[in-house]
Amino acid sequence: MSPDARAFMPESYSPKRSVYPLSNLNDTMRLVRVRCRYCKRQHCYQPADLMLIFGDVDVDSLMDRMRCENGADHGRLDLEAFAPTGKEALGLRIRRLKALKVQTVPVWKEEPSR
Repeated sequence: MSPDARAFMPESYSPKRSVYPLSNLNDTMRLVRVRCRYCKRQHCYQPADLMLIFGDVDVDSLMDRMRCENGADHGRLDLEAFAPTGKEALGLRIRRLKALKVQTVPVWKEEPSR
């Protein structure tokens, strides 16, 4: 096949995966809804709160980073970004970050006596 013929070949139909960071959701005033498939718990978060914990990461990567509070063995969480409409926003409860606690764990080292 000549190089000119390749220029006119159609693109492949493979999905184009682009990175969509949390800051884009924050700019467009959208929220993140997280659902556990196992226990059916659902929470809504503001992207700015999630950015404090995970950084400005890709939205899809949060599915692997977050775990259900009822049990770590519940598997992956369903995650979706959405802009609440008027009817949906009326009774919506948003989970806000109150504080971050850093746990200090002692690490010991055995030394021989002199």
